[in-house]
Amino acid sequence: MTSDADRLGTRASAIYCLVVLTIVYCFAFVDRQIMNMLVGPIRSQFGVDDLQIGYLIGPAFIVSFMLVGLPAGLAVDRLNRRRLVIAAGILWSAGTTAAAFATRFDTLVLTRVLVGGAEAVLFPAGMSLIADLFDKRHLPIAYSSFLAAPYLGGGMALIAGGVVLAKTEAVSSVTLPILGPVVGWQSTFLIVGVAGLLPVLLMFTVREPARPIDQQHGSLSLADGLRFMLVRWRFYAFFFPGMSIAGLVMAMVAAWAPTYLQRTFAMPPAQIGLTYGIYVLLAGLAGGIAGPVVNLWLARRFPRSTMWTACIGPALILAFILLFSISRSRDAALVCLALFTFSYSFPLSVAGTSLQIMTPPNLRGLAAGIYLVSNSILGYALGPTLVPLAARYVFGGETHLGEAIKLVGVACGLISLAGVVMAALGFRRHQQP
Repeated sequence: MTSDADRLGTRASAIYCLVVLTIVYCFAFVDRQIMNMLVGPIRSQFGVDDLQIGYLIGPAFIVSFMLVGLPAGLAVDRLNRRRLVIAAGILWSAGTTAAAFATRFDTLVLTRVLVGGAEAVLFPAGMSLIADLFDKRHLPIAYSSFLAAPYLGGGMALIAGGVVLAKTEAVSSVTLPILGPVVGWQSTFLIVGVAGLLPVLLMFTVREPARPIDQQHGSLSLADGLRFMLVRWRFYAFFFPGMSIAGLVMAMVAAWAPTYLQRTFAMPPAQIGLTYGIYVLLAGLAGGIAGPVVNLWLARRFPRSTMWTACIGPALILAFILLFSISRSRDAALVCLALFTFSYSFPLSVAGTSLQIMTPPNLRGLAAGIYLVSNSILGYALGPTLVPLAARYVFGGETHLGEAIKLVGVACGLISLAGVVMAALGFRRHQQP
């Protein structure tokens, strides 16, 4: 009786922790993505061009995200992960709220830097916590829940941003107590920043799980971890860039799809937020569910199925970019852009499971930190900036945004597919027993 009750309590505690982490990650992604809905108002307010907006969305966030990623991974292997998430959450909420008070473009960039550095803690902490809460059998499903948060958050950012802009742009400004008059984009930052703090406070109700016995003897150093990965280079050397370049496509689409829809089909921001936001939310959730389901089917037929399932994601990116290239209507473009989200979310849980299976417990935070840095450099830093660069220097101007999205998507889809296939071969060779 006691044993059954203990197991039930442990399972309930694990599920509760997973739910809270997913909610926190969801709202963190709203903080990250809300800027994409505010490109027009920010351009008008500060008099900047697409390339400067690309730097604001990409490098301004990612440089700090990248610099904090490895130290955050090392800290996750050594310190209380729950407290790390709470401290980071307070900081990224403060950064988003502070963006509402920016009177100069460089000040807005600094708030973005703060949000990026703080959010770098969440991914390695969440991945490590979940790996200690669930066994290998249930890990893909647990990760599919946690990694669905970016799509929930991305959809919420589009929807909420569209609704708030529609309400606030109907008047020149809104007067708030103490703060005084604020315009639409400022109201959006204020609401998102304050709302994002609430789920972070739920982390006070979560217990820090016990670490595996072999990790209790001490965490390995950075040099030890790199030596471990070097021996298994056939997996790690292809996994990190392969998955990160797939992330580039996702970051590119998330950053520029609203602007593309507005310029090409004259869709108002509020309509983009509601329509495209719902598409992204549903497609992201569908991909996150489909990945583990397909993996269960493949696992009955192939050993080490998780990485082979992950290969499907980049292949889908290529298929949908080809469909996007021939789409001529607004509805067709909306569906194709949303299906990019499905393509990227599909392999995330099984790829994350593969990384945790390959990596010993006392290196999981470090491995997640390296994954974060790789995704930052190859994905989120390059993704938002490659599109305006391609539009300007390959196609001759900012009016060729759609052609630039297609070019970057095809090139990166091919590179990502090759990398993930090579990582799957390395996984088969080096998988831990």
